[in-house]
Amino acid sequence: MRSIVGLLACIVTVSAALAAEECIWDDRPGQKWESSWYPLGNGRLGCMVDGGAASLRLQFNVDSLWTGDQNLTKDVGDDRANANYATMGAYQNFGELTVRLSGMGGAVPSSYRRALTLNDAIYRDSFTLGGIDFRRRLFVSRPDERIVLVIDANRPFQIALSLRDAHGSQSVEVEPCAFSGKLSNGLAYCAVADLDWNEAHTQCLVTLRAATGVSQLPALQREAPDALGARHVAEYRGYYDRMSFDLGTGDPSVPTRVRLQRVKEGGKDPSLISLLFNFGRYLLISSSRPGTLPANLQGIWNNSNKPAWHCDYHTNINIQMNYWGADSANLCECFTPFSDWMLRTMDVAAAGTRAAFPGSKGYAYRTSANAVGGGGWRWNFAGAPWMAVQCYDHWLFTRDDRYLRDVCWPLMKGAAEFILSTQLKEREDGTVVVKNGWSPEHGPREDGVAHDQQIVRELFRSILASAKTLKIDDDFTREVARIEPKLLGDKIGKWGQLQEWETDRDKQGDPHRHTSHLYAVYPGSTISRRATPELAKAAAVALAGRTTTGDSRRSWTWPWRAALWARLGDGEKAGEMLDSLLRYNTHDNLFTTHPPFQIDGNLGTVGAVCEILLERTIPASWGKGRVRGLRTREGKTVDWEW
Repeated sequence: MRSIVGLLACIVTVSAALAAEECIWDDRPGQKWESSWYPLGNGRLGCMVDGGAASLRLQFNVDSLWTGDQNLTKDVGDDRANANYATMGAYQNFGELTVRLSGMGGAVPSSYRRALTLNDAIYRDSFTLGGIDFRRRLFVSRPDERIVLVIDANRPFQIALSLRDAHGSQSVEVEPCAFSGKLSNGLAYCAVADLDWNEAHTQCLVTLRAATGVSQLPALQREAPDALGARHVAEYRGYYDRMSFDLGTGDPSVPTRVRLQRVKEGGKDPSLISLLFNFGRYLLISSSRPGTLPANLQGIWNNSNKPAWHCDYHTNINIQMNYWGADSANLCECFTPFSDWMLRTMDVAAAGTRAAFPGSKGYAYRTSANAVGGGGWRWNFAGAPWMAVQCYDHWLFTRDDRYLRDVCWPLMKGAAEFILSTQLKEREDGTVVVKNGWSPEHGPREDGVAHDQQIVRELFRSILASAKTLKIDDDFTREVARIEPKLLGDKIGKWGQLQEWETDRDKQGDPHRHTSHLYAVYPGSTISRRATPELAKAAAVALAGRTTTGDSRRSWTWPWRAALWARLGDGEKAGEMLDSLLRYNTHDNLFTTHPPFQIDGNLGTVGAVCEILLERTIPASWGKGRVRGLRTREGKTVDWEW
């Protein structure tokens, strides 16, 4: 009886989710890991599921499974292949669990459907195979720290488990399945899969636990699937239900894959924008929770031991973009892994900085950073200031003065100390420039680059505002106050554009993906339509001067440009950017592709949509819509319809 009730509940829940546009679904199993498998996670532990009928594959990850170390060498070169870049390590694939339905031979499934419901973070599928009706549900529980798979059927069935270690061990096919080992840097890891049946052999519970040496494997507790599921849903909805965004419903009878294909062929489907936004919220909750590492270039989902760009924390746009929407989407706790990681790695970064720049104070990051603060490739002098300012922006939403004092202030002060001690040059006319700067990833290093000037100005103003709140008046704050008004300001070039460099060399029709010189518009705040209208107009000219073809077609460029257009008051162009993200850089499973897959496009969409809503620059194509639970930088919550 319990299994029949569970089946009915599963069918009702899937139908309700489809009707409410809280679901990604398909009528066939996933074909490729990146483009059609479905992601699940609890912040620390994650998996991708292919949905195979006779043989279900779960590729799984743990956020702390990294090779590499603190990497405190003195190398300061920019060579991509230098030792630092090669030895910083990479985020690793943990392993794969395969669950096979035994005795099915060459049976072909019928009536197949799989769905990822965003409002409860549960994967479900249903099909008939070998004359047996199967229903499966899968979730990753934060309260119980395990992956849970429940298989129900209308007749008794049998399964076989296979657990594969992604680091060289043989697959394990005995029950309970388990493996353990160590990475090249000495980090220990282990995984265990367990199996439990009901008396009638019509319901099977598979649980998978995995951990590294920095976290203990949770104890196995034999418990009914419904109790595990209830705890999971209650905890997850405590995050997800704080906000909703609705642009109407698409056709619930059409798979998401097919609807997306229609958009790629030139169609319009506003409800896919709200689905992509809600998927982004789901991914942030699933890859960044209090106590975990921050979301990396792929969140927590990675099936390679040599992933692109090391699956790192890229400090010149990507990790920042991951968290643009956390606060405005009412997920402020999901932001804390970002600033916690900065606090944990600040001393390591400072030691590496002093090794490379003797006599420096404070800390800086390279462009590519790992879980423990080591890094590779170019030094990114604006990276720490940008990230520290983002922590101040987090405070604007929360107004938590303890956070401002204990977290934000030391991060901002350390970032500023490095800039003050090594990176500023005061010219004869009194103007101060950031020397040897860079406009990622565009052009040479030189003095007075707009990107660096804007970020340092934002940092210094944030420090002065924080000092006022915290009642700090000392030599450091007085030096910041002295320098800030002397910083070289933004310039308008020969075709009316906001200049990227101090030299007026910008080209109209530039296809470059980065718009680094528009930081002051978004996510910064020193250029706005209200306070600096001439600079805002020049920023719009510069943005319009970038093409949306070729190199510009990257997953993360679209949401950045959408947010920029929203800040500049053009909702139509903001909407066009998000339509283009769907058309050119979105997979069937709604993962965004750089290529390859990078999660910043998904998570950046959360920030971009929230900015459109906060600025009330609604694209006409969105038609009627509503939002509930939107947060503002004044610490308020907004609900409205249009």
